[in-house]
Amino acid sequence: MKKLTLLIKIIIIFAMCALSGYLVSVINNLNVLPSKFFIIFITSLVILNIGAAGLLFLKRLWGKILSGIIYGILIIISIIGITYGNETIRFLNKAFNNNKVEVTTYNILSLKSYGYRIVKDIENKKLGYLNTDHNLEECLRLVQEQVTTDNQEYEDLYELYDDLVAKNVEAIVLDSAYMEVLAEEYDTFFDDIITLYVFNIEDKKEIEEVKIKELEPLNIYISGSDSRSTTIYNKSRSDVNMILTINPKTRTILMTSIPRDYYVQVHGQTGLKDKITHAGIYGIDVSVATIEDLFNIDISYSIKIGMNAVVELVDLVGGIDVDSDREFDSYHMPGWRVQKGINHMDGAKALAYARERYAYRTGDRHRILNQQQVLEATMKKIMVDKNILLKYDELLTSLSKLYRTDIPRDVITLVVKNQLNDMRSWTFESMSVSGGDASLPTHTAPNSKRYVMIPYENDIKEATEKINQVLNGE
Repeated sequence: MKKLTLLIKIIIIFAMCALSGYLVSVINNLNVLPSKFFIIFITSLVILNIGAAGLLFLKRLWGKILSGIIYGILIIISIIGITYGNETIRFLNKAFNNNKVEVTTYNILSLKSYGYRIVKDIENKKLGYLNTDHNLEECLRLVQEQVTTDNQEYEDLYELYDDLVAKNVEAIVLDSAYMEVLAEEYDTFFDDIITLYVFNIEDKKEIEEVKIKELEPLNIYISGSDSRSTTIYNKSRSDVNMILTINPKTRTILMTSIPRDYYVQVHGQTGLKDKITHAGIYGIDVSVATIEDLFNIDISYSIKIGMNAVVELVDLVGGIDVDSDREFDSYHMPGWRVQKGINHMDGAKALAYARERYAYRTGDRHRILNQQQVLEATMKKIMVDKNILLKYDELLTSLSKLYRTDIPRDVITLVVKNQLNDMRSWTFESMSVSGGDASLPTHTAPNSKRYVMIPYENDIKEATEKINQVLNGE
């Protein structure tokens, strides 16, 4: 009987040591606890296990009871830690490097007044298309699988649509991103058109998995999509273009914003320049390369965010306080009057504030400043609140359908680890580049003139110098 009792005690001790060892392995793989906390954590587990084992061998009843209580606590801690840790690891493996597929959605459109309702209604009818489309051959092949048409090519987006209205063609095939462009020009565009058929073309990218052991200064490109599409993996215009320059050693974050109408040479495209927002139609990699060309810098990673992500994130952190430089009635949230000075904003208000341009004489130039304020206030709240930092997986889970990124999980876990290790505050700096107003032909509309902003060369030079200074810790 004594030997059996001894064997049971040894089995319990080894089982609890194994459970604790597995917990340590999971937390180590999660890689968010700073070394000092990890050592304290391991030491505490060792002390509890040794103490419980020692008490288990006492002949007195109170020792066995106390040992059982300690082992009960260890079991609860282990189950919670292992469950949380493994779920977080699984999520992080999915939540980052999740931009391996970009999708271009095409629509065969006609006018409602034509009376067509399905794609077969345009059999042998005239179909217009843009000959500058980056998926032209595959696009036309997929159209021909559905219907036979008399195709007519265009190089100007607006001429294509104007000919549809003028009945020179009876349908057009168009990238969804261009539909947003036309909607800005024609107020009743979405009311007038009917979609006869929708299809997707996928672009799969190879993203190299890299293990990162130490955070180095880097540039991250943030692309904000204002598309009506709820699928953030779709290619779309980039209405928010911002470079985050992060130096984890000096605890400095520089936000550099670029106006959406900046007139630039889109990377990989020849001929006329275009608005930088249109680079996103070719994919986020093209937007990144275009900005790298413009500023002569390297961008390590990118993240594409849907506008709804602003609402979700701000609400998750409990709202933010933003200092408005003037009082105005919100255009995007009728009935809300923004006060001059500090305004507490929930997610919906923060988004309305970030989109506001009609209240300002400088329009989009001032909207950029609002966007920077919202981002800074949100990041500051995350960085100074340990409770939010420790719930970062919950934040990301809620936002996972609203962003795409090629940032590796190691970057995020190292950011959390470093911040938990040293809760020093970060210095936020912001700047934006500007330009002169002009009306010029663009790559999207070569036969007509549209509003663009000609970059100021001095602004570009100063921004490049500032970015390099932050990277170098100067």
